[in-house]
Amino acid sequence: MSDGPRGTGGRPLLDVIEALARGGVELVVLRERDWTGAEWTEAARRLEPARARGLRVVASRRLDVARALGLDGVQLGLEAVSVSEARGFLGRDALIGYSAHDGDEARRAAADGASYVMLSPVYETDSKPAAAARGCAWLRQASADLPVPALALGGLTVARVAEVLAAGAFGVAAVAALGAAPDPEAAAREFRHALADEEGR
Repeated sequence: MSDGPRGTGGRPLLDVIEALARGGVELVVLRERDWTGAEWTEAARRLEPARARGLRVVASRRLDVARALGLDGVQLGLEAVSVSEARGFLGRDALIGYSAHDGDEARRAAADGASYVMLSPVYETDSKPAAAARGCAWLRQASADLPVPALALGGLTVARVAEVLAAGAFGVAAVAALGAAPDPEAAAREFRHALADEEGR
């Protein structure tokens, strides 16, 4: 998930995303709210090779950008348009992600047609210093009986992958731990290996 300079260690975002894709990242949420149309177009062009190799790219809240540029979908939240509206606008094959902060919200989003739900913040995170960490017991409750995959977000590290998967997460999402790492490609590989190790148990 992108978050301006904080999420890249000050490096160019598209360079970082390309490195993350080489390392095995499967999904990128672009939440660059200040980008111009030209910047969105350039991002879509630059990321075409990575997308051809399997990277999925979604725009935060920007349904217009996702449809106009042929991105894979959008990431929504409580203050965005509804999941059902986005599904109607982008079609049945689009990825519609939803950022939820409790189990009821997550289950409503899934019932409305979300493809996956991000649950946060599981741990303390610099991106939301005022938000209290919810912990793995909360994650287990919030992800219980969800008919779509739940991704854990907020303070995720490689060392925490095992416990969030044990608590019901399908996968993990991160900002600084991936994009701001000294070597984003290597960081992505470490996360991939941790996920693969747990899936193989």
